[in-house]
Amino acid sequence: MTGYNSLRRSKKSHIDKALDMESGYVLDFSNRTIEIHFEDEFGLECYTEPFGRNGNSKANRLRTILGDHSGTQAARILRELWDYRSSLAFYTVDIDPSEEAKTKENFFNVVARLEGDSAQVDLEPFQSFDHSNALYELLQSIERDIRADKPQAAIDRLHLFCVKRFKHLLVARRITFREDEPLNSLTGKYKNALESEGKHSEMALTFIRYSIAVFEKFNDVRNNRSLAHDNDLLDMREARFIFEAVGAVLRFIKSIDADFDTQMTLTE
Repeated sequence: MTGYNSLRRSKKSHIDKALDMESGYVLDFSNRTIEIHFEDEFGLECYTEPFGRNGNSKANRLRTILGDHSGTQAARILRELWDYRSSLAFYTVDIDPSEEAKTKENFFNVVARLEGDSAQVDLEPFQSFDHSNALYELLQSIERDIRADKPQAAIDRLHLFCVKRFKHLLVARRITFREDEPLNSLTGKYKNALESEGKHSEMALTFIRYSIAVFEKFNDVRNNRSLAHDNDLLDMREARFIFEAVGAVLRFIKSIDADFDTQMTLTE
């Protein structure tokens, strides 16, 4: 487990001290002002039920929010709260400079730990394979959500990227397909093409066969757990795992299909 919930109590106490949370408060916020602040700055409704499950005080709600988000997102929240803290006169008047420096050092050491705990999805497998503007915009959109540590928001576009990628691979081999053909079927045709070419090991072909089943399940995820429709989204950790699993397939295909990619580039 990573993120805020994995921190030792001694580390969490540095956050509590910096944000005056020991008595259940957060800085100078009232119930109303913290509600407005979190909605404006983070798009979070901190007084909704899920964030009150560990206690109704402002400090407990903040602790729950930090624990419910990735390390990167928790660190972003904490950095913004420190900026807000720095704007308050209370923390710039009659404060021992050395004590304040120590508070800041401890606080940002924890923030750095949280940022380091959030492994970003590797974007290397998600690269352009043609010069179309549609593909460029698709990749830019995926990257924005991954950089923001929101893989669950990009699942539908990940699926579309895979569809485009396998259609490209089939076009390179002059293999026909329907425009509405599902991703797992496209992958099956690609697997058949690799088998007929006879260039690849049985282990490589087994990996591609396995990916057909993965992509069949991915169709369901795209339809029922992504922004493709009015759905409840996947948990962020599950979405990240899907990105990593799909990325492994795409990385492998890139390594064995470099000749076809080169051929397509030269003929475009």
